[in-house]
Amino acid sequence: MRSIVLLGSCLAVALGTIGCQDQSTEPTAPTLGTGAELRMQSATLGRFDLDRGRLKLPSSAWMTDQYFADAARRAIDPGDYVCDPSTPVIDWFLGEVNEFATEEPEIFDLLFNQLLADLVPTFDALLFETEDTPQFFGYNGEYTHVLLKTERDVKRFWDIFSDDIQLIGMHGTMLLDVERVAAVYESFIFGVPPDDAAFFAALIRDAVLQSEVLDGGNHPLFSFNAFAFSTEDLPIPDKIIMGDGVLAGYAVVGFADVAPQAIYAHEFGHHIQFENDYFNDPLATAGDPPEQMRYTELMADAFGAYYLTHKRGAAMNRKRVEQFLQVYFQVGDCAFTNPGHHGTPNQRMAAAQFGFDVADQAQKQGHILTSDQFHDLFVAAYSDLVAPDAT
Repeated sequence: MRSIVLLGSCLAVALGTIGCQDQSTEPTAPTLGTGAELRMQSATLGRFDLDRGRLKLPSSAWMTDQYFADAARRAIDPGDYVCDPSTPVIDWFLGEVNEFATEEPEIFDLLFNQLLADLVPTFDALLFETEDTPQFFGYNGEYTHVLLKTERDVKRFWDIFSDDIQLIGMHGTMLLDVERVAAVYESFIFGVPPDDAAFFAALIRDAVLQSEVLDGGNHPLFSFNAFAFSTEDLPIPDKIIMGDGVLAGYAVVGFADVAPQAIYAHEFGHHIQFENDYFNDPLATAGDPPEQMRYTELMADAFGAYYLTHKRGAAMNRKRVEQFLQVYFQVGDCAFTNPGHHGTPNQRMAAAQFGFDVADQAQKQGHILTSDQFHDLFVAAYSDLVAPDAT
């Protein structure tokens, strides 16, 4: 039986997160209070034990979206590898979160440390949201058209069965919907009793409305993530989930024209692996968990790059894609002992370069390799792609 698989660009940030629809409920004025009143409300949470370290999917689950791993955890000589934990998009994200924590420390403490509200939009999208309701992407829906087009094009490009893969938006504004937030707390992930879940949901709604920084939930703290999901253990459809915050971050640093397509293409690469059982490749099952994860992540990078520059794929300018990927890959993934290790930035670029070259050097220009054919080429080249720092 297939187990739950959470895969992805894993933009689930250094703060320790794991890595939707228009709101139908009209919010009323917040009742949370300020200062002493807020501290009193927070104090009542002392009897609850919400520990993000204990929030887990079933033990069979794959969790590979710890994209912003701890750069200090290195198991090899850092002199052999180049791994810069600071990039423009990470600096932007941390700046946004720091502004919130500095300007509204009590609300930040309540939402992040006590209620773990930053996780709620992720689990809402993962557990409950489907294409049965209209999806939008970006704080104001500005990426809806390009992502829906990319979804159609990628599914036509690759030869796997993909009609069942749903594209879902992740939105921090769902935190204003008390019923949806309560449902997440009541789920098996949190396991909070109904009355307490409703209490938490009301606190979150009031806190978000009271905040002058969070813009009604449109803040990257709640949606700086993107990942693929698949399972046969739960009645949940296959998904690619795209958070508003990560799209906003890459727009700020100048990659709005490339990021949606590139992120989706990478996530779809994970679904190719799932459908074709590449997670059971010898290289994906042997060795330590970080090595296994690196293999599957680099393969998804290669699948994505092949599509992005192929004449019958996205047909993007190769130089422009390379510029984006330099930022996309330079995300501080230097945690070589972490099970979520994706490979060093240079290794990831080498995998993307491989995908570019396969598309560019094909004898029959315009011909699309099957996923199995591309996979076999990648496996044959893998040892070169992971040479020390892929030099």
